[in-house]
This record gives sequence, C-alpha cells and structure tokens, in this order.
Amino acid sequence: MTATAIQTEQLVSDSDYIELSRLVTEHATRNDSGHADTIYELYAENGELDIGTGTLRGHAAIREWGRKLVESPPWRIIRHAASNMRFVYDGPNEAVGITILTVFMVAGTNDATTLPWNVGEDHDRFVRTADGWRFASRNWVNLFSRGDSIPLP
Repeated sequence: MTATAIQTEQLVSDSDYIELSRLVTEHATRNDSGHADTIYELYAENGELDIGTGTLRGHAAIREWGRKLVESPPWRIIRHAASNMRFVYDGPNEAVGITILTVFMVAGTNDATTLPWNVGEDHDRFVRTADGWRFASRNWVNLFSRGDSIPLP
C-alpha cells in the first residue's frame, strides 16, 4: 500500500471503530472460551470464513465448524491477542480491516510457553446489517509460525 492510498482511504468513524473492534474481539473471545459454535452469529448470513484449509460459506458451515471445535478442541488452551486494528470504509455500509493476531496455544502435553504459536493478519470485510456490523468475510494471512502444527477441523 502506498502513502497516497493510505491518505485517500477514509478511516471509519470513532463509533464504527468501537463496534468493529468489539466484533473482532468477540470472535477471538468466543473461540478462546470454548464457544466457537456461536461464532457464526457474528457473520452475515452468507458470510465466509477462511480457516486456512478451506473456506466456510454461510451460517450452517461456520456453526458446524465451531461445533466440532467445541466437541473436540485440538488444544488444551488457546488465546488470541488482537492488536493494530485498522478499519476503512469500502462503501456506505461496508468496511475492510486488518488486525494483527498473535496466537498462543498449548496442545497435547506440551508445556505452556510465552512463545506465540503464530502471528498473522486477519483481513476482514464487514457489512452493516439491521443488527449492526457483521463479518462478510475473514481471511487469515500467516506471517510467523513456530513450525509445529496441529490438525484443525
């Protein structure tokens, strides 16, 4: 992105920033607290979630993925730390944003460590609905990884 592009983008209003930040944080909190089966509620009906191994489309697919995570989590503990959130308008009721996500995870019998499992960016598209802002799509871009992997549903 060039300096000119950054200058011509319209950052979202303060109130929209708060709502979008809360939406991003709620996504992480539901996953971290064992409620991934409710993440679909944060998406538009036809929303898309890229989970790295494929793209889930619509509420039913996102809910089923979340149900599998709740029933059989591939980790003992996981925490997502969201930072550097930036949102710009992409139409009258649309916005795009990038959030840096640092993921700490402990799987199997491994000891907990302060070394992140991975760090990346969530590239999000949002749409304003009658119920407020919702994810239209979420795409993960991995930047740094420890190298050990676990199979995710």
